[in-house]
Amino acid sequence: MSFREEVALTLRGARMQRRVIGALIIRELHSRFGQHYFGYIWLFFEPLLLGSAIGLLHYLSDHSAIFGPFEFFAAGYILYFIYRGILNRATIAIRSNLHLLYHRTVTLPDIFFARHLIETISCIGVMFVFMFALFVVNGVMVEDPTKIILAFIGMALLTQGLALMAAAATEAMEGVERAVHAFTYLTLPICGMFFLVEWLPESLQELALYVPMVHLFELMRDGQFGSRFQAHYDIGYVAAWILVTHLLGLAALRITRQRLGLE
Repeated sequence: MSFREEVALTLRGARMQRRVIGALIIRELHSRFGQHYFGYIWLFFEPLLLGSAIGLLHYLSDHSAIFGPFEFFAAGYILYFIYRGILNRATIAIRSNLHLLYHRTVTLPDIFFARHLIETISCIGVMFVFMFALFVVNGVMVEDPTKIILAFIGMALLTQGLALMAAAATEAMEGVERAVHAFTYLTLPICGMFFLVEWLPESLQELALYVPMVHLFELMRDGQFGSRFQAHYDIGYVAAWILVTHLLGLAALRITRQRLGLE
């Protein structure tokens, strides 16, 4: 086979997988939110409502003197919502879509990619609705929207790698689903949602930066408040985590597909 034929075959396969993922997105939206418009509104309203509630609680308790506590904590929760939503839903993704895997064009990664695109796009949309509302009400404008988008995409990719491993582990062992839900809450205090690295004592700053999610919260807040604090993040470190988790997750899914007798 010539190089040109190999490229044409690869592009044809890519187009087919794009159509498969698009169909899976539509199916996921219908199954999760129904045929009515209210369900689709809830896709955006849920993270907006929860993020606003978290921000309001901290605003009333005045936990931040440097930044507006509402914008600080509400935006942080919207980013955390991607992590929580993707990881928690991963444990039921395979069993709830098992019948689809008998179609040769549908793969396990396709199912996860479709779900995660929904979560990511909705949360990015919510974030910018939220920021626009803050600008209208308070005249507060984010300093670099590109960094905010990169933080959300990075969080989605990082969590996707973890989700692939969690889904495979759920099929291999009992009790993993409950452990994953507990894990998302246990990581809440250390993920960077409630603090900036520069607020921590120097002895804890290096420890905090071992947590990859901390870098993504710092990146997002650099996009929000860049000139008002010293951000600490390393994109290369996060990229390494994304690469390793995806390699492990995709390998685990391949083993899982064989265990399910689909190959």
